[in-house]
Amino acid sequence: MQKLFATICLLLLCHVSHAATGGAEDTIADIASWLIIFILPIAGIFLFWKVHIYPEKIAEKKNHPQLSAIKSMCLLSLIFGGLLWPVALIWANYDYKKDKVPAPDLGESDSSSGEESLPIEEKK
Repeated sequence: MQKLFATICLLLLCHVSHAATGGAEDTIADIASWLIIFILPIAGIFLFWKVHIYPEKIAEKKNHPQLSAIKSMCLLSLIFGGLLWPVALIWANYDYKKDKVPAPDLGESDSSSGEESLPIEEKK
């Protein structure tokens, strides 16, 4: 009961605060609302588009052998909301030159390894 009485007395003694009327606050709020309503969605769409063509730009820079397929995947990624974008990015960064390892010659032995090759005997 004492807490309730103290709370009521405190509320009655406090001055009622009023909201600010006009001035700089309204101007700032108006500018912020126009910015949020118009500018941010346009910037978001532009950023979404630039991120989704990034794998295409990487593939062009690296002279990727499947550039047209990566471009198609980037376009499909825009349509499907970005689900294919990670695949296109990995595909664009894949280095096909690492896969081109020359096959070792079986006729010549490698003298740099220090091991001699022994002939294999067949059992009869």
